[in-house]
Amino acid sequence: MPRYLIQSAVNWEFLHADPRSGDVAYTPSLLTAMRFGLVDDAEQVAQLIADHCDPGTSVVIDLDQELSA
Repeated sequence: MPRYLIQSAVNWEFLHADPRSGDVAYTPSLLTAMRFGLVDDAEQVAQLIADHCDPGTSVVIDLDQELSA
């Protein structure tokens, strides 16, 4: 199952769900993003970007994509 992180291309912070309120917010902490910001569905990634990011200002990181040299 793929795991995605959404990162702002403007300030490089990561989109995540606040653990207390459940609201979507940005954090500069990769640790917080790994705990509360992992998304496993491409459709959910697209919806989060549509709801919380300006067009062209986000980067989707696929943590399970193999790197080729």
